[in-house]
Amino acid sequence: MLSRTYSLRVCVAIGVCLLIVGCAPLPRRIEATHLSCKAYPSLVDGDLATTGFLKVKGFVEKDNAAYKHSLRYGDWVEGKQKTEALIQLDTLTPVAYIKVHPISNIYRLSVDTSTAETTNEKASLFEPVTSHKIARSENGEAIRIDIDRPVRVLRVSIYANRDLARATQEPITGRTKVTFKDIVIREIRVYQSQNFTK
Repeated sequence: MLSRTYSLRVCVAIGVCLLIVGCAPLPRRIEATHLSCKAYPSLVDGDLATTGFLKVKGFVEKDNAAYKHSLRYGDWVEGKQKTEALIQLDTLTPVAYIKVHPISNIYRLSVDTSTAETTNEKASLFEPVTSHKIARSENGEAIRIDIDRPVRVLRVSIYANRDLARATQEPITGRTKVTFKDIVIREIRVYQSQNFTK
């Protein structure tokens, strides 16, 4: 009899916990009309059927293997190996998380936030969103990044893979120039916290 009473109390306690958690308001997706991205507007247009091609302004230069004893032998990157998208919210908003819906395989993605509006495509101060895992995606799997802070601007940075199929070789130096693959994203969706506390 005592064990039945104890089991009943445990079940009631679990039920109360589930009721409390179940009543908490869920994050709400922010409508596309409240988001803007000047460089890649299709990233936040609210339509998963459209795509944005994020260009990487950089390349890798590889020395001719015949000169491997040269002091500069090896690979070095000219420009950047990553691309960035600045997404601005129309007002300072408590953001719970974002979801990135890629088409490209992504091996590293990071997010920084700012509470200030952008001027000339730059925000005054960005703070990184830290995570214990590297954000990756294969075969179009969506990436979720928890934000949990007030945000005016999101900076999404994606590191690109080398495009070995488009490598070119300089005839005189024998150096090989390898460009980076463009990053293709269907949508970046932002979700607002409903019960945010500072």
